[in-house]
Amino acid sequence: MNGKVDVAVVGGGITGLTAAHHAALEGASVVHFVGAGIPGGLVANVGELEGFPATGTVAALDVALRLAEENERLGVEVVPEDVSHLEAAGAEWRLSTEAGGRVVRSVVAATGARLRMLDVPGAARLIDKGLSQCAWCNGSLYRGAEVLVIGGGDSALQEALHLAKYASLVTIVTRGEALKARRSLVDRAADNERIAFRWETDVVEVLGGDRVTGVRVRDRGTGEAEDLGCAGVFVYVGLAPNSEWLAGGIDRDGDGHVLTDASLAASARGVFAAGALRKGYGGRLTHAVGEATAAALAAARHAAA
Repeated sequence: MNGKVDVAVVGGGITGLTAAHHAALEGASVVHFVGAGIPGGLVANVGELEGFPATGTVAALDVALRLAEENERLGVEVVPEDVSHLEAAGAEWRLSTEAGGRVVRSVVAATGARLRMLDVPGAARLIDKGLSQCAWCNGSLYRGAEVLVIGGGDSALQEALHLAKYASLVTIVTRGEALKARRSLVDRAADNERIAFRWETDVVEVLGGDRVTGVRVRDRGTGEAEDLGCAGVFVYVGLAPNSEWLAGGIDRDGDGHVLTDASLAASARGVFAAGALRKGYGGRLTHAVGEATAAALAAARHAAA
């Protein structure tokens, strides 16, 4: 891969697809490093998007595929590789992949975040053996069974509502005394007779031999431990930003989120960040789309300056 382009967008999720789209519409030459996964990022497995500005029910994968098709029509160069490193090249930037590299005038970092896993005994060993982070992928395997959802945010409740279509009982286990999810999801979950709640509770171990058989929990108030039996555990305990590939001179917080100003510019000139990678991201898909648009326009203007 040789030659300079105006804007490189890194990340194959909705944020990256949107950024590449708007940078191309602005007239910039765009190379889009989408990685090896399917278009759409973390939300690609969500069959019914909540709060997305569309008529009727829309699947995230459909939105991603339509954006990808439109971007190719606009002339966006798509590279199905992950960027391993970003480094300054004078007033420009060099992005490295296994196949080589590319020098660009500006960069939109949109690599999003990954789901955090429980850091307790048994969790790593039982991944894909009853422990999952995709209810839309695996929910139908638990017809008539009891399952647990760990977490209290939007993702946890969205997945719990989907699981309730199949499972006989979905128990949401959360560390807090209230849920952090948006009100519409909380109300729907509270009204669902197949969903129960376990408040102020920590999961301290995932139990099972060849398959998940339950979890050990501890009450945060009393300290008492108890084993909860279940056929499956679905974990949604937060996100970790995918920022390891960025240059060392780009400021991040203690968790790795990129720090930006109000225009979404990072601390290094010509680098912009949008979506779940960024400190201050609002957390909703509409926020990601808005940030991606703003970052793309800023990156295109910088490249043209």
